Amino acid sequence: MNQNHRTSISSVVQAMLLSILAVSMVTLVAAKEVNLAKGATVKASSSHAKYPAAKVVDQVVSDASRWVADKGEQAGWIELAFAKPVTIRTVDVYSGWKKDQKSVLADFDISLKIAGKWVTPKSGRIRHNKDDERRIYIEGEKVSQLRLSLVGSHVGRIREIAVYDNKEAEGLLAHARQGGKDAAIDRSRHQIAVNQVGYETGRSKRFTAPLSPDGTEFTLTLRGSTDVLYRGVINNKNGDFSQFRPEDSQQHYLITLSGGSLKTNQSDPFLIRENLYDEQFWQPAVDFLIDSRSVVGTHPSAYGGCPWRDGTYYDAIVPSLVLFYLADTKRIDGMPKQIDWQAEKARVTAANFPFDAKNPGSEGVMEAVRQYYQLEPPKADAPDVVKMIHWGAGYYLVNPATKDPSRDPDGRKIHAQTIEQVAYVVWAWPALKKWLPQSFYHQCYALCVNNWEPSLEINPWWKPSSYVTAKSLTKSPKKKLLHPFKGRHAPGHSIVPNLMMYEVAQREGRKGAEKYLNAAVKQAEWIIKHLDWNDPRTTKGHRMSEHRTIPNLVWLLQKYPDHAPDGLQEKITEWARVAVSRSDNMWDFRRYDLEDLWTIPAMNEVGNSLSVPAIATAAAWVVDDPQLKQRLEELATASVDHVFGRNPQLAAAPHKPDMGFPEIERGWPRGYKDNVCARLELCRGSISSLPGSGAYPFKPGGDFRHPEGWVNYGASWCISLSYFKFDAAATTPSINLNP
Repeated sequence: MNQNHRTSISSVVQAMLLSILAVSMVTLVAAKEVNLAKGATVKASSSHAKYPAAKVVDQVVSDASRWVADKGEQAGWIELAFAKPVTIRTVDVYSGWKKDQKSVLADFDISLKIAGKWVTPKSGRIRHNKDDERRIYIEGEKVSQLRLSLVGSHVGRIREIAVYDNKEAEGLLAHARQGGKDAAIDRSRHQIAVNQVGYETGRSKRFTAPLSPDGTEFTLTLRGSTDVLYRGVINNKNGDFSQFRPEDSQQHYLITLSGGSLKTNQSDPFLIRENLYDEQFWQPAVDFLIDSRSVVGTHPSAYGGCPWRDGTYYDAIVPSLVLFYLADTKRIDGMPKQIDWQAEKARVTAANFPFDAKNPGSEGVMEAVRQYYQLEPPKADAPDVVKMIHWGAGYYLVNPATKDPSRDPDGRKIHAQTIEQVAYVVWAWPALKKWLPQSFYHQCYALCVNNWEPSLEINPWWKPSSYVTAKSLTKSPKKKLLHPFKGRHAPGHSIVPNLMMYEVAQREGRKGAEKYLNAAVKQAEWIIKHLDWNDPRTTKGHRMSEHRTIPNLVWLLQKYPDHAPDGLQEKITEWARVAVSRSDNMWDFRRYDLEDLWTIPAMNEVGNSLSVPAIATAAAWVVDDPQLKQRLEELATASVDHVFGRNPQLAAAPHKPDMGFPEIERGWPRGYKDNVCARLELCRGSISSLPGSGAYPFKPGGDFRHPEGWVNYGASWCISLSYFKFDAAATTPSINLNP
C-alpha cells in the first residue's frame, strides 16, 4: 500500500463529526448512544470523600473518576433517579480498580423502580461476574429509578454506570477501543476508493475519485512496475476500466491519479481475476456461519435462542446455505471439512459443558441442542455447508418456536418464516439426500405441512400502513416496532417457499398441490397492486431482507410464466428504474431516497449492500431494456465494491480483516465491544458496518452506524454470491422432481 495514501489521525475530524451530528438524520442515529444515566440524580449508601456517588454518571470511565463506598462498608448500594420515566434495555457497569481482578464487582443486583415499586428482574441478578466492563440486558418501561445493590462482602467501587433504551448501543468505551480518534483524509491529494480485494475480470470495474475534477487522467499499472496497462479519465467522480481484461495472475494492480491542483496519489492494491468472488469470498462466508453457530460455534451461547447466535426467524440462513450449495456443488463439496458432527455432539452434550445462559432467549436451548443430537446425523464426509443445513433445520425440528429479543411485537411462536426456511431443505432434497438421512427429510416435510397455513396468506406486516416513518423512530411510541427497518417482514417472503412446496407436493404425488401455487400468485398480485416502489420503505427500507421480494417475484415469473399475474414483469422493471434513478452518484450507490437520506434511517447499512447484488442480478434477468439491464449489472458489482472499500470512509466493512479477508488494506475503523451479544469478534469472515447518510457524498469520519455485524448479513452475502453464480444461466436452479 502507498504510504502517502495511508490516512493520518486528526482531531479535526472530531469537530467535523460534532457538526455533522447536528443534522437531523444523524441525530436519529446518535439516539442509539443516548446514555440515560447522564444527568440522573445519584445517591449512595455511603461515599468516600474523594470519590462521590455523582462520579458514576459523569461519562468518564477511569479510576480517577469513580464512586467508592466508605471504607469498611459492605453490601452498599447506589441509586440513579431519572428526570422523567425512561425505557431501559441495557445497563453497562464499569467496576474495579486498576487491573486488580479481585476488585471487580462479582455479585450484585440491579433493581428498577416502576410505578412506585422496586422490582429485580432475573436478568438483573448478577453472580460470579469477572468482567470490569459488564453489560446487562434488563427490560423495563417507565422506570423512574435504578438501584445497584452489592451482594455479599464486596466493597463498592464503580467507575461508571451507563443506561440505554436499546440493546445495540456501542457503549462508552467503543470509541476509546479504536484509539479515541478517527482517520482524517488528506484533501490536498487525489483520493481513490476501490474495492480493496479486487474485481472479477468479466464484470464492471469502477472506482470513485471523490475530489478529482472531470477529465483527470488515471493510469493502471502492476504494483512494482511503471508500465501503463490502461488509461482513462474521470467522469462524474468515477473511473471505469471495465474494458481491461487481463489474464489471471497473482499480481496486484494500482490506479494512479495525477494532474490539476491536487497531488498525485495511488490506490490501494487490488486483484483482477476471473473467479475472484469464488476465491476470496466463498470460504470466509462459510467460515462465518460455522463460527457463529449457537452453542457449538466459537462461543458456548445462543443469544436469541436460534441456531445461530443473534439469529432470528427471518435470518434466511438455511435458505442461503441451500442456494449456496446449489450454486456450485462441486466447489462446496471440495471445501475443507471443519465440522466433526460426532465430536461436537460429545463436547456440547457433556455434563460439564459450560453453556453461557446469560443471554436473552437462552431458555430451553441446551435441551433443544441435546434433542437435536438425537437425530440421525449427516454423513461424516458431508460438506460443511450441508452439515450446517442439517444443524439449522434440525434445530428447528426440535425447537421451532422462537422470539426475536429486539422488541418484536410478535413474541414467541412458530413463525411462518421459520417454517419457510425448512421448506428449502425439503425442496432441495434430490441434491441433499446423498448426504442426509431419509428420516430427516420426513421430519422436515412434516414440520412444513403441519405449520404451513400462515404462509398461504398475505402477511399483515407487508402492508405499508404498518410501516413507521424515519421521524417516528425517535418521536413516536411506534419506534419499538422498527418496522420495516429492522428487516423482519419483507413483502413476498412466502412466494418462493410456496412454489417450492408446490413442487414438493407434485413430487410426492400429494393432493391439493395447487393451493401453494395459487398462494404464490395471490401474493405476487398483492405486491403489484399495493406496493409503490417510490416509497423507499417498500424496498431498501427492508434492509438486508430486501432479497426476499424482487428475486422471489423473478422466480415466479421465470419458473411459472403461464401463471404469473398480469403486470409482474412491468412491476419488476418499475423497481429497476427506481433503483437506477437513485444510483446516479459518484459511488454507484442506490440511495434510500433523493432527498436527505442516502442510507436506511438509523440502522446499520451493510446488510442491504450485501443483498443488492442478488436483487439487481435477478431483476436484470427479466427486464427487456438493454441499457437498464447493463446498469443493473453494474449496480450489483458496485454494491460489492461498496462493502469492500468503495465508500466515503475509504474502508472495507469487515472490522477484523485479518480474520478472513487478507487482501483488505483498511478494515472498518469502529469495532463493537467484545463478549457481547453474538460475540462476532470470535468469528472469521464477519462483515461489520458501512457509513450512514451523514458521511455522504464524501465526509469521511461522519455518521458511523452500529459497528456490529450480524448473522443475517452473512445469509444475505451467501445469497448474493449464489446469484452471481446463477447469473451464468440467468435464472435460479430447478430441482429434479424425482425424489
